[in-house]
Amino acid sequence: MMRSLLDAGLAASDPLLVVEVPTGPRRGRRASAVPLEQARVLWANRSCHDLLRTGAGELLGRPVVRLLAPLTPDQLQPLVLRRGRPARAHVEVLTADGALVPVLLQALPASTGRTWAISLTPVGTPAERAAQQRAGAQERRFAALVEHSPVATIISEAGLRLAHVNDAFCDLLGEVQAELLGTAWIDRVAPDDLPAVLECVERALGGAPAAAEVRLVRSDGQHRWVNLRLSPTSSPGHGAGFVGTAEDFTDRRAFEEQLAHQARHDALTGLPNRTALVESMARRLTAGGPDASPMTCVFLDLDNFKVINDSLGHDAGDRLLVAVAERLRSVVRAGDLVSRWGGDEFVVVCDGVPDEPTALDVGEQLLDRLREGVELDGVRLDVAASVGVTRATSRHRTPDDVLADCDIAMYRAKRAGRDRVALCDEAARALAHEALVLTLELREALAAKHLTVEYQPVLDSADAGDGPERCALPAVEALVRWRHPQRGLVPPDLLVETAEANGLIDAVGLFVLREACEQALRWDVELGDLAPRAVNVNLSAIQLCSPHLVDDVARVLAQTGLPPERLCLEVTETALMADGDAASARLLRLRGMGVRIALDDFGTGYSSLARLRTLPLDSLKVDRSFVVELSQGHPQVASAVIGLARSLGLVAVAEGVESREQAAALQALGAQQVQGWLYARAMAPADLVAWRRGELRQPSQEQRGT
Repeated sequence: MMRSLLDAGLAASDPLLVVEVPTGPRRGRRASAVPLEQARVLWANRSCHDLLRTGAGELLGRPVVRLLAPLTPDQLQPLVLRRGRPARAHVEVLTADGALVPVLLQALPASTGRTWAISLTPVGTPAERAAQQRAGAQERRFAALVEHSPVATIISEAGLRLAHVNDAFCDLLGEVQAELLGTAWIDRVAPDDLPAVLECVERALGGAPAAAEVRLVRSDGQHRWVNLRLSPTSSPGHGAGFVGTAEDFTDRRAFEEQLAHQARHDALTGLPNRTALVESMARRLTAGGPDASPMTCVFLDLDNFKVINDSLGHDAGDRLLVAVAERLRSVVRAGDLVSRWGGDEFVVVCDGVPDEPTALDVGEQLLDRLREGVELDGVRLDVAASVGVTRATSRHRTPDDVLADCDIAMYRAKRAGRDRVALCDEAARALAHEALVLTLELREALAAKHLTVEYQPVLDSADAGDGPERCALPAVEALVRWRHPQRGLVPPDLLVETAEANGLIDAVGLFVLREACEQALRWDVELGDLAPRAVNVNLSAIQLCSPHLVDDVARVLAQTGLPPERLCLEVTETALMADGDAASARLLRLRGMGVRIALDDFGTGYSSLARLRTLPLDSLKVDRSFVVELSQGHPQVASAVIGLARSLGLVAVAEGVESREQAAALQALGAQQVQGWLYARAMAPADLVAWRRGELRQPSQEQRGT
């Protein structure tokens, strides 16, 4: 390299210096500038000596800055000794006789990083030199702005070759300036983004600014997203070109993509969420052509998930949901969508299903895959779901229309016994519409106080057959009734089911509680010693889960004035399982107030006998199904329940007694209290007064029932 510089200098007519710095380049710094103060003259040609009016050899070893005019206080030494790329500046050199000569100083670096060839070209007339100085000053300001800018900047000519790049652009691409200058910079554009870049170039060369978000390819192959902005420019001898900036926003874009993904995907399972599902369904509904098969939607609701969640913990419940998501993904085809609707509900959307039988088969395949079970912490769990299937038709204009029918079908599967697949047809829609109408009418009945309460006596088994006016009446059970003006008496089970499904059960339960407490006090006035000693009110699982239950009971007792010990709340095993420890805690608070607690329908659920011992119970009610078994010669279960109650110090109450044979068997087994149609039906308050006074005859055998 040195030899070539010397040969070029000897042959050159322009003044030429070779300068060097005493130390090598610092590691890790690309295209950094070396101050002129550090450089000394290594060699000078004859033209340089003539320009500076010095003798041969006088320049050797001299600091380069001593060859230049002294700086004024507002001037800075030009940074022309740059490693890796050439640089130039307009300066004045100081001759040996004190004259100042304006020159264009151009520095060309050698590969060693320590040596530069500097040419000193005298410039024009005084007027020309003044103009050149102004242009040089502007160029220096522009160069300083570009070089030190953190924004990657390029200057490209019409041939799309790089005429200039700053350090930030070199860092962006991971290349040195010498490797970039003169090359076609569009070679660094990702192929897919090249059309957008060429469109911007065409606009810039046409005189208009342009911008696009594109990817540049680094030397290591990594893609970086940049906001590319091109501004038109032209230069003498080169024609039209442009100045470009490339603002790197790769990290911001990745963060935005992450946020967008999180907004449309479930955090636990990674499945598309409700938002993404609805968007996909909307596209599928509008994209179907005349020959396309209708979209099919499958709605899955896991059966008994809450039991698993409560018994094994929420972490196990989450892992089960993840396993279910993986199972569903393993069944569907490419192009089908599996999403998590929320909680323990999933939705699968697919196309190309030709008819309803095939759609049902899709639901069965998904359900069969779930039935294979999941193992968590060494425990084998059976997984089942209620599955509703709907094929989109002309009646389904929006995703909500399709999902509403899926929901109808899913609840149809639940009512049919769960762990099965159901299709939404006209019959199912009619039933759902009827349920909606019934719900609206129940709201109106509650507001208008059209519901009533009837009461069924609970008797001491020892004197239950002595007649209503002579037997003891320890309690009556309050039962809600709704006599609809058009439908007649709405079945109690349907009333409760409608209230529970639509958020009305708390209002219904509070109405029954208040009415029963007030009625107990009215009977005290009307019947005196014949009045019931207590009133039993049923609590549903939803009511027992309510955090307001204890406060509601306390408030009703305070407002009506009924002593707490005269109120008995009946709960079922299913209700106790629904809220676990929280339900037990509420019962303990109620029991602490003096309210009595009865466990209803015992033996039909899955109560732990060990837990039963810890519950604050006063009585245990033998389910009517076990009472029926007495007439069939199977007293074993009833006997076991009654014996368990007595061993725990609880009152054993048998319900659903319909024959004298059942009554005798129950008394022999030790049941302390009985209720059923053998003694009295559920009655309105006035009828119970008449019955208690012996003025209302007992129901005939034909009247007896549930």
